[in-house]
Amino acid sequence: MMLPGLAPAEAKNLPASDAASIGDDPGSLLDMSLEDLLSLESTSVAKKRQRVQDSAAAVYVITQEDIRRSAASSIPELLRQVPGVEVGVQQNGGYAISIRGFNSRLANSLLVMVDGRSIYVSTLSGTFWDQLMIPLGDLERIEVVRGPGATLWGANAVNGVINIITKHSAATLGASADARVSTRRQEASLSWGDRLTETLSYRLHANWRREKGPQYADGSDLARRWIGKDAGLRVDWEPDTANAVTLQGGYGDGRFDAPFNFISADYLEPGYVQVQTENDFNAWNVLGRWTHQSSKNLDLSLQATFDQVGRSEFDGLRLHWQQAAIDAGLRWKASDRHELNMGVGTRIMRDTLSGCSVFYCPSRPKNTDRWVSGYIQDDITLVPDRLRLTIGTKVEDNNFTGFEIQPSARLFFRASPSVALWGGVSRAVRTPSRFERDAVMSITVMLPGEPQNPFPLPLYGRYYGQPTRAAEELLAWEAGTRVQLPHGWALDVAGYYNDYQKIGAVRLLGTAPIFVAPYPVPVGIQVDGQMQGLAKTHTWGAEAVLTGRLSPWWKVEATWSHFDYSVEDDPLTGQPHNLIFPLEGSPRNQLGMRNSMDFGERASLDTQLRYVSSVAGGMIPAYVGGDVRLTYRPFEGVELSMVGENLFGKRRAEFTQPYIQAPIAYVPRSVSIQARARF
Repeated sequence: MMLPGLAPAEAKNLPASDAASIGDDPGSLLDMSLEDLLSLESTSVAKKRQRVQDSAAAVYVITQEDIRRSAASSIPELLRQVPGVEVGVQQNGGYAISIRGFNSRLANSLLVMVDGRSIYVSTLSGTFWDQLMIPLGDLERIEVVRGPGATLWGANAVNGVINIITKHSAATLGASADARVSTRRQEASLSWGDRLTETLSYRLHANWRREKGPQYADGSDLARRWIGKDAGLRVDWEPDTANAVTLQGGYGDGRFDAPFNFISADYLEPGYVQVQTENDFNAWNVLGRWTHQSSKNLDLSLQATFDQVGRSEFDGLRLHWQQAAIDAGLRWKASDRHELNMGVGTRIMRDTLSGCSVFYCPSRPKNTDRWVSGYIQDDITLVPDRLRLTIGTKVEDNNFTGFEIQPSARLFFRASPSVALWGGVSRAVRTPSRFERDAVMSITVMLPGEPQNPFPLPLYGRYYGQPTRAAEELLAWEAGTRVQLPHGWALDVAGYYNDYQKIGAVRLLGTAPIFVAPYPVPVGIQVDGQMQGLAKTHTWGAEAVLTGRLSPWWKVEATWSHFDYSVEDDPLTGQPHNLIFPLEGSPRNQLGMRNSMDFGERASLDTQLRYVSSVAGGMIPAYVGGDVRLTYRPFEGVELSMVGENLFGKRRAEFTQPYIQAPIAYVPRSVSIQARARF
């Protein structure tokens, strides 16, 4: 059994001559046959090694070669190529990333992991993407599962799972360096890997990045700086063929500016005041994992992790977050028909929120949450090599929403050697964040004359959390097909219908006039609301990937995704619920086209085009984006590239979030040069 983050068995005990190196095989992706491409493996769907083409789920793998050839300089940018994934720049260094709806800067229904270690920050229910600074050259692959993964991964794996998997240290022996300089960004990374013995290897890495970030609509800089650094260690030890041990640790910190529009403290001059906030972050983590293969039919695993995050934002609020987790797993092939996957786990989270910003005030400074969980899943072979049923469930108990059950059933049918069909139904839950339970937020002011304010006085919105908030629930129906077409082409199509219950929405509590001495009449109206699990919503859509070759040296991939939704009316008002995380932040349509071309052994050209429809009710218009990467390898181990990003237009807006009052960020065009070397 290969757990997420443990390299395939072929990576064990690699001699130095076989270690991956830049430029050794520049055309490896184009040289792969259709069978090779369809044999790509994923570990995130079933918590075991499984071919993508045999998965009863919508899964996409960004391979090591995809990463090397991409124009992207960060993991969020890499995710733009995945159908159904929504990526938008919102702030300086900040990304809004989600799958199949509910996109926000802290997308709360998406579980993100690094080597099987969750980086989902439960206090705010989301991922700090700007703190994820792993050198791209150290990545083995990125597995993206679109749709629920809660049966194996637990609460918050609602709309999808992203597992970022780094290379086994034995695959990166020697030194590597990567430097990139652009009109907006400078970054550099160093890695060193070596063997201490034939069975013990390690890798060290360090990474530094500085950037100007997005702009205002007029082309001026949105913020003054974003600067960060990161360092880490990975150790792999295989004392024998049955056992493997992995130890990892990392530390990163940074500083960044971010403008926010805060409500004016002067009621006599209502409106917003823009403040350039100065923020910082630091984070460190450790992971230890042991796997044991006692026989061909039985695997055991044990993993322990610890994470700590410190971060300041919103002009005064500071978060200190810690999480420790222990998980044990077992895979047992009980017979020719049954393969069981089961496990138990526990985690504890502590956080401290200090300070108070105009935007957010916690009602209590400290909080501790605890979870215990167990799961079991059975792969049942109904017809060998043709028909397989997978059933299972995860049960969790926590101290704030109680007992949760998350079952699933999936059916896989290979209709012919070239056609596979699959379908599934799953239940998943998202536990509410701390700010949804006990926050006090003052985030909106509506002036007279605005569409939502029928009064002659300004309206000030203040929202409260709900301490007894229940978990949000999803019942998801999915189906898909994978077809091997003639002449080396392949098609992967998936569709879904999601039924959500108890989604967070704001319920009006009351209003009160605001008086300011010495004036005898009110100068405004205070509108109080509470964030409650009230709403019922429905989403549906489809995604497709078509892959093939126009010639032996030219590979093409086309992607398409469609998303739609409905929100049921609030029975008290007769109007659609006012969702905390509106669905308008997700584009209804996305199209993508990637071209990978090799010109002999030394030169290559990669292009990526994408169309993204409008979001936020048209506030963010549709756009067409284009990236180009031209690469030349003067000799083995050295790679020089020129990269153009966002080439269509001077700049564009991608995302905005109504409940975070921040100016719209515009992503500018940029050109960069890059040099990579491995020694």
